[in-house]
Amino acid sequence: EEFSGRPRRRLLPSGERGEIAPAVYREPFIDVIETDKEIIATAELPGLEKQDININVTEDRLEIAAETKHEEKKEEKGYVYRERSSGSYYRAISLPSPVDPDNSKASYKNGVLEIKMPKTEIKKKKPLKID
Repeated sequence: EEFSGRPRRRLLPSGERGEIAPAVYREPFIDVIETDKEIIATAELPGLEKQDININVTEDRLEIAAETKHEEKKEEKGYVYRERSSGSYYRAISLPSPVDPDNSKASYKNGVLEIKMPKTEIKKKKPLKID
């Protein structure tokens, strides 16, 4: 599924007219660490299954989108209690250095998504002498 930088619009029922309202997204916190060889991004996405998460990596950009739907149903003494909740996450960031999308890897554990992206340009540090 492609994600552009534009907010998606979703048709919501409201009587007979039907108004278009913008979808509401939560922006996950993302930490970006740059080492000599890779860029590591971690995002907090609690309460999701890994199949709910979509990641797009280009040479200079990372996009994370996720949607979760949760339904709970309880039946007690003649009535049915049903609760539905859903949440959407979307965040796009520019990366500090070019990366190789084909060799990037992602893992999701305990509500934290980690994406490791190898850099395509290894910038060597050169000590500079003061004249």
